[in-house]
Amino acid sequence: MLDKLRKAVGDPGLAWAWAYTRMRPKQAVQRSVALARRAGLRKPHFVLSFDCDTDADSAVVGAMHAKLRSSGVSPLYAVAGEVLAAAADEYRAIARDGAVFLNHGFRRHAAIDSASGDVISTYFYGAVPTAEWKADIRHGDEAIGDILDQRPDGFRTPHFASFETPRDLSTLWQFLSELGYRFSSSTRPLFGLRYGPFFTRAGIVEFPVSGCLSEPGQILDSWGLIRNGGGTSQRLLDELQAYLSVMENGQPSLLNLYLDPADIAADEDVLELLARFAPFAAADFASILGQADHG
Repeated sequence: MLDKLRKAVGDPGLAWAWAYTRMRPKQAVQRSVALARRAGLRKPHFVLSFDCDTDADSAVVGAMHAKLRSSGVSPLYAVAGEVLAAAADEYRAIARDGAVFLNHGFRRHAAIDSASGDVISTYFYGAVPTAEWKADIRHGDEAIGDILDQRPDGFRTPHFASFETPRDLSTLWQFLSELGYRFSSSTRPLFGLRYGPFFTRAGIVEFPVSGCLSEPGQILDSWGLIRNGGGTSQRLLDELQAYLSVMENGQPSLLNLYLDPADIAADEDVLELLARFAPFAAADFASILGQADHG
């Protein structure tokens, strides 16, 4: 509670967005549609990305990628550099198949507890000096170039909601701009409710991840809905089905969905439902901007 109060004082706009999603969830969804239309979107769009933070993700990513690609969905991948290096052949294979990679920093920032199997967060940009996280971003960029021979133009910070004060984000976006990046997807759904499905700061276009339609402030992801949501994929399936119904009705929207491979790679129900989003799928963030006449 103390942490929430501190954040509210530091960024009142974020506090407003959180309160709005809790008190008026249906209006929050309507606002998201209006903001998508204002941003230039004229139809539904779907971007799927995977955060690969552990070796368990690397172990299943190749087979999962092949299934999704065969269905017409082309995911993006945010992989910590040390994880990328430890499974270089697996990630090179999906890169050759056209996968786009986001810089996700270099250091491992998650570990698997050997006793419980739980994923533990281990490294936070907000807990280290600015020079250190900037160096981590540079090293992550170098890892993608050295291992995959790609030049990333997008970035995602480790751990949503842990690095989002106005000063943190301003410094981040300015630094990414200096490195020549174009995109970031490092913010929670509350930022989408405030500013729209994407917005520009310091030359960087930020794409907040999407929230649940039933609870717009809750990130729609496997971490919150499976790992910390009872251990089954049912709520994830329900929320995805709700989005699909809205998108099939043609509402202007952007579902910016991120998942963890280890959580869903063996779940045929989830994979089959993700395949149904193929008609709305975008290959990357740049294509969204192109269709919105944003640049």
